[in-house]
Amino acid sequence: MSISFILELLDFCRGDPCGRSSATCISLQSNYTCVCQYGFYYSNENCYKGEVYPATIAVRAPYSDNLQNVNSTEYQYLFNNVSAFFKKAFKNLHDYKETVIVKIQPPSESRSSAPLNVTVTNLFTWNSAENETTVSSAVQLAIKNNNPSFVASYDVAKHCDIYQCDPKTTVCEEKEFPECKCKPDLAKTDWDTRSCSACSKTCSSEKNKYCVQEEDVPTCRCMVNFKKKDEECVACPVGYSGEDCADYSELILIIVGTVFGAIILSLVIAVSVISVRAKHKQNPEKRSLMKSGYSDMNTSDDRPSMFPRVQTTSGHTNPGYQPSNPYEMRSTNRDRFPERDYDDLYEISREPRGFRTQSRY
Repeated sequence: MSISFILELLDFCRGDPCGRSSATCISLQSNYTCVCQYGFYYSNENCYKGEVYPATIAVRAPYSDNLQNVNSTEYQYLFNNVSAFFKKAFKNLHDYKETVIVKIQPPSESRSSAPLNVTVTNLFTWNSAENETTVSSAVQLAIKNNNPSFVASYDVAKHCDIYQCDPKTTVCEEKEFPECKCKPDLAKTDWDTRSCSACSKTCSSEKNKYCVQEEDVPTCRCMVNFKKKDEECVACPVGYSGEDCADYSELILIIVGTVFGAIILSLVIAVSVISVRAKHKQNPEKRSLMKSGYSDMNTSDDRPSMFPRVQTTSGHTNPGYQPSNPYEMRSTNRDRFPERDYDDLYEISREPRGFRTQSRY
């Protein structure tokens, strides 16, 4: 049995070597390391508050999936070389305490010679005289003086890039000790400070909301016929309904009904206008007869009549008047008709109101 295999079976964290502090013991291949929570460093079996300088470094080491296993030889090699580099780089900075490997990222290139990106935090004592400028300058000088250096590059990182808040349920608040703020309508549990795995009390039916698990993540949604607006669930506009007011079939019915109503109203108005115009429009012949009748009503000595009178020559003394009785005609053709040789006992009397007979004797 090989020595490396025996070492992999050993648990160096057995017996609580980190003491009863809040530090977490990590058993490596040949030893162990004690890691405190973010913003604290381990010293003398205890965790102390310190100043954190996060960074992303590129190291000259090949990537292997075994690097994700802290008990592997590859991880032990990386851990030892990174720790040694920063101890040497900060040898003149007396407040330096430790360097913690936070994350190992695969290289973006498939070449084996491509640098390996590693996220680290360098911890100094609280109220240290150092700052981000002096720390970064010390690392850059160490890279320059050690050619080739195990650490190829050093880039300052943000605290939220290191703190690893759950991006699905929280928003990281950037500061020296970052805080994972819950997204609206979500809440944290007692055992997790970097994610929000429950819905808050604001996600309730009183607020027109309900909580549902989607891909193991709590989600506060608006109830049916409501949609989210400015983090509140408001009623759907007229014509919309369903989940998130996505159904607009009612709006289509309203538009169609309005269009048809407008068309029907236009037809009614058009028919009314045509009817009124037809009522006031008169036939020219009828208008001529009516005008003649009105004229007779105004000029006749007789009683007014409602109907127009037909123009005749009866009863007029106009020149050239020819009576209808041929025996009374006094024209030049009188010799053509025999004169009456009888005496009438009665003669016709012309009166305005008609004809009547009267006795001559």
